[in-house]
This record gives sequence, structure tokens and C-alpha cells, in this order.
Amino acid sequence: MTQTELWDDAIADRLVAAQGDSGSPIVCASGISPSGPIHMGNLREVFTTHLVAEALRRRGREVVHLHSWDDYDRFRKVPAGVDPCFERYVGMPLAAIPDPTRGAGGSKSFAEHFMDELRASLEVLGIQMTERRQSQLYPAGTYNAAIRRAMDERFLVFDTLASQQTAGRHADSVQERRRAYYPFKPYCPTCGTDDTRVTAYEGETVHYGCRCGHAGEMSLADGQTISGKLVWKVDWPMRWAREGVDFEPAGEDHHAPTGSFTVGRTLVSALYGGRAPESVVYAFVSLAGVGGKMSGSVGGAAIPATALDLIEPAVVRWLYVRRLPGQSFAIDLAARAVQRLYDEWDRLASRVASGDAEGAEVAVLRQSLESSAGPVLRTPRPVSFRLLSSVADITQGNREQIARIVSAHLNGDAPDPPALLAQLEPRLSCAIRFATEVVPEDERTWVRVEFAPDAYEQLDDSMRHGVELLADGLAVDWSIDGLTALVYAVPKRLHGLPADAEPTPEVKAAQRAFFKSVYRLLVDAETGPRLPTLLLSIGQQRARQLLVGA
Repeated sequence: MTQTELWDDAIADRLVAAQGDSGSPIVCASGISPSGPIHMGNLREVFTTHLVAEALRRRGREVVHLHSWDDYDRFRKVPAGVDPCFERYVGMPLAAIPDPTRGAGGSKSFAEHFMDELRASLEVLGIQMTERRQSQLYPAGTYNAAIRRAMDERFLVFDTLASQQTAGRHADSVQERRRAYYPFKPYCPTCGTDDTRVTAYEGETVHYGCRCGHAGEMSLADGQTISGKLVWKVDWPMRWAREGVDFEPAGEDHHAPTGSFTVGRTLVSALYGGRAPESVVYAFVSLAGVGGKMSGSVGGAAIPATALDLIEPAVVRWLYVRRLPGQSFAIDLAARAVQRLYDEWDRLASRVASGDAEGAEVAVLRQSLESSAGPVLRTPRPVSFRLLSSVADITQGNREQIARIVSAHLNGDAPDPPALLAQLEPRLSCAIRFATEVVPEDERTWVRVEFAPDAYEQLDDSMRHGVELLADGLAVDWSIDGLTALVYAVPKRLHGLPADAEPTPEVKAAQRAFFKSVYRLLVDAETGPRLPTLLLSIGQQRARQLLVGA
């Protein structure tokens, strides 16, 4: 058994042992600040929590996957792809900013636009969560008592944070910063931002001033609505204690010696009498060709919906399930990478189906195909993605033609076209999008409109003879198997060899040269889709006309 199979089970076992027979639900938490496109790296936080929760459910334990939307965080900067005029909202709560599509997306706010985007992807990935929005909880006064506790112990908070900071980073002395420190940031009712500074805290009342000139006060008494929140490194442990979080993963930056988790571990007990949850460090996910950590606030971020356009949901789950949380990996949506990914997935499924897979592979496939929410969408008839994308390219995504060509590849083992097309989903739609929207125009396959005499005249006598043999042989066996045998046999015949001659290096070189000649006649290029598939898609009469002009 491998580590990949055991990491979530090991954590689940520790959580069960720690809770004993209390009967209370085990709380597994995740959280995301919807400050921009929620990328595949953010998805890892949710996925890591989800997998531990699933391992607990397999043990018969009641579990809550509690997800916090940190939509009451300040808007820090305008993400790539959003109108630069949104700079005017910097400093405001994410939930108080308009939808970046200016209503076209139908979301109620900037935060909700990106939340809705992720929710749609999580639904097809089989991930269900109990959601909490901080933009609702903070203003309602839910955390007022916890905020008062932090304000009363502000020197303790400062000392804890200062002990983890690098010396020499600040112009003011430690004593000056300590006297002025408060762990709460009000949002100004005049300008809406958190460009504020608390000047005093007396009883249960916060006094503050804002850069815009407004000065005000705010009651933190129980039952009072407020506008403001705790600083992040206090906010996080406060919620651990309040929500009874048993497990929550975090990225490498949070688990650094001076990171939020390290500080939170101290403050959760010192301030709130709680304990830090069990955790695991997850590595970041990168986008191949961009490099570095993916961030929702910079260009080049790949959101789950982008991957789901090209990769069926069960395979996207597999990308995360098959790795340890601490293993970083790249999402590569380039042509060959996507094809290899599907090939690898199909081989795994085949090994499991035949009983040749190892126990770890069986477990990984099971977790990719199902969750407590139900089966995860997969393609019932997993025809090669290479074939589907190639046929989609040749036919410009024409589903009727695709069904005809794929049926030929299945050697008669296919239902009627409508049923076949249904069995090919969602992979077929992924392949069509891949071929028609992702592959660059100059890499697409464009079949010639008519015979090209200039290209034919450029062939030597031997190649012309080979092309004529190919054209004459089309009518003999118009099937994938027949065409495959034909295109590989013609170069052998040109060299005086039988059709079943061994594929020596010399024979392979002759076949490559012949294929290039045929591609030039059919698609004005030296390479293209597999010749049997290409010929089948063109049709017998038209293929002959493009080859020899008659």
C-alpha cells in the first residue's frame, strides 16, 4: 500500500482516536477569500478537507465540512481581467463591491461572482460543504464577545505577533507600536474602506479615525451590529475555538515558522481556551508554462471551470486524489499533455476493471469516481481522447460525422448514433472544445477543397505510384482496419516487400516519407490526424479525388 492511499486514512484515524465516543460531529474546515478567480491551487484546500471528511465518513463518523467564505476581507488589488476602474473599491469588503461583470454574470457582488463560479465546479466534482459567509456573521455581531476578548488582551496579541516578526522591519520602536496596537479594523461608514485606525477602546466602545477624515465610535456589546473585523492572525484561531474545528489544512506559507498557523496555535489557547486543529501542509498547484505559485490576483490563473472544459470531472478529481497534499504539481492543458492524461486514466481504469491493479490504485480510482454526494460524472464509453479530439478537429465538431467515424473505429460494436453520442459524454464535449477552441488555428486540420496538381507534380515517380496504389485500394476494404492495413502496406509494396513484412527501421522510414506525401495532398501539411481516420472522415470518393484528381 502506498502513501497516496494512506495519508487521508491516517489523519482520519487520528481524529477518531482524539474524539473517542463523544458522538459529536467531527468538524473539517476549509476557507477561501474570493478576491478574484478561485484557481486550481485554491481548490486544493477544499479538496484536501473533502478527502479527509470522506475518509471519516467511510469509518461511519458524522462529519461537517465547514467552509468559510472570507468575503468580509478587504479588497486588496484589482485582479487581472477586471476593469481597472475597480481600483476605487480597494479597502472595501469584498461582499460590498459590485459584480465585476457589471451585472452580466447575475451575481450580487464581486465576492459572490467568484463564489458562484467555484460552487458550479464543486457540484460536478462531487464536493458538498456547509458554507458560512463572514460578511454575514461579522456585521450581525456574531463575534462581538470574541472581538472584545482580543481587544482586552491586545498587548498579549501584539507580543505574540511581534515575537514572530523579523527585527528591523518597522520604523517605530516596539514600545510605540505596542501602545498603538489594536487587533480590530473598523470599516468606515463614510468611505466604506478599512483605511482606519483605532485610537482608543473603552468599556465596549471602539473609537477610531479614518484617512478620509471621518471619526467615529462603535459598540462591541452583545447584540450590536458592527462594521469591521479582527485581523487575520486573530480571526483564524478565534474561529477554530468557536466552531470546534478538528481538522483544517493550510498552505506552506501559513505553516511557515512565522506564519498564521504558528501564531494561531498560541492565540487559540491563550485567548479563547481552544486548541489548534489537526492540519496538513498542502503544496501549491501551478499552471504549466507560467511558473511559480498560482494566484487569483494575477494573470494566468487556471480556474476549475477551465480544466473541466477539457477534462471530465472524475479525471479532475483524480489529479488531486492521486497525490500527497505536500506534492506540488502542474495543470498542463497543452495538447499532448491532455492526451497523455486521458491515456493514463484509461489505463488505470482498465487495470482496475481487469483485476490487475494494486490495492492503492483501486482506492484512488474509487475516490475519483464517487463521493458521499454520489457518483462523479465520467464517460461510460471511454473512447480514446486522441481519437475523439482528432475526429472533432477533422469534422469541425460535427457530432453526426463524429458518431459515424467513431462507430467505424468500434468495428460495429456501437449503438445507433444518438445513443453512442450520449455514451461518449462528457469526454466528447471536452474533445470538441479542445479541437475547436484550444488548438491554435495554424495547428488545426484543414482538408483541401480540391485536388492540388502542383503538390502531386512535386512527388517523385515512386511516391506517385504509391499514391495511386492507395487510391485504388480505398474501395477494397473501406473500414478502419482495412484502411490501416492499406496505408502501412503501400510503402512496403513500393520496396518490393509483402504487406506482412517486419517493420524494420528502413520500412518505418519509408512509411513516414509516404505518409508525408499523402498528408500534403490531403491537408497541405506534412503531419495530421491518423491517416485511416482522416481518410474515413473525408469519405471514399472525395479522398480519391484529392489523391489522384479523379
